[in-house]
Amino acid sequence: MSRPRVLMTTGDPGGVGPEILQSVLQTGELQAAAEITVIGPRRAVESVPEGVRWDDVDLPTLRFHRRPHPDNGRVTLLTLEEACRRMGRNEADLLVTGPASKEAIRRCGIPFTGHTEYFGQVFQARPYMLFLTGSMPVALFSMHLPFREIAEALTKTSLEEFIRGLSTAWTRQLNSHPRFRVAGLNPHAGEGGLLGVEEREIIEPAIETLLTEGIEVEGPIPADSLFLHPDGPDTVAVALYHDQGMIGAKMMSQGHAVNCTLGLPFLRTSPDHGPAFDIAGTGKADPESTRRAVLEGIQLLGKRR
Repeated sequence: MSRPRVLMTTGDPGGVGPEILQSVLQTGELQAAAEITVIGPRRAVESVPEGVRWDDVDLPTLRFHRRPHPDNGRVTLLTLEEACRRMGRNEADLLVTGPASKEAIRRCGIPFTGHTEYFGQVFQARPYMLFLTGSMPVALFSMHLPFREIAEALTKTSLEEFIRGLSTAWTRQLNSHPRFRVAGLNPHAGEGGLLGVEEREIIEPAIETLLTEGIEVEGPIPADSLFLHPDGPDTVAVALYHDQGMIGAKMMSQGHAVNCTLGLPFLRTSPDHGPAFDIAGTGKADPESTRRAVLEGIQLLGKRR
């Protein structure tokens, strides 16, 4: 069987993405597992590791900055646009994106809220944000949504559609049948309505409907108990908002979670950290999350074959 084709982007050229790529590819481990192509500015790294095809995608008149800057954002966008073209032409099996700065891209006048939403718009698909932790995956019902808007976004219909769609995408892309554990929104999952009614009026009715459709789902589970007993890679913890899920994902993975997007025409993973401008260029950046993003992405590809 031929090796999988992995396309990687550098992320923000002023952040830790380029140096992490150079570090993680220096060992040759990833090149042994896949055909690696990187797209991004060649000048952002000291050298290209052996066995890697590096396609120079750049705006050479622009400078790179160790902070969110529109010059960085323009180059990041250029690499993302090229990645979309190549994935749309089926030139790779897996896309691994480097950490981007939302602020830098937004300073270019683009209403960018994240890779997941961006790819969903480009490919006109409903993307699902999932974090692989090594024990129990964590899915986010709401992604980059301000906290005060979460309760308004949570309806019986929206929760049903999210879990139903994620179940379909999981089965289609990962070739297995998931089970879902849904978090409560309020402290102690509402305490029978004493601390909030969303569990009783929204979450429980949604779960009842999904159960009649044959989807394995339980809850609402108090968020402080949701991650205590991981139940394997096919049991998905459904968090209702970003930090509720990310705290559990980062604790279970010891800071090395892998961001995985389902629902697109291709599989996409990324490290679970940002561009970290404050340590860029110091040699302190940890490449492990990027390493896992490639290797776990390859494992997921194997489940599809």
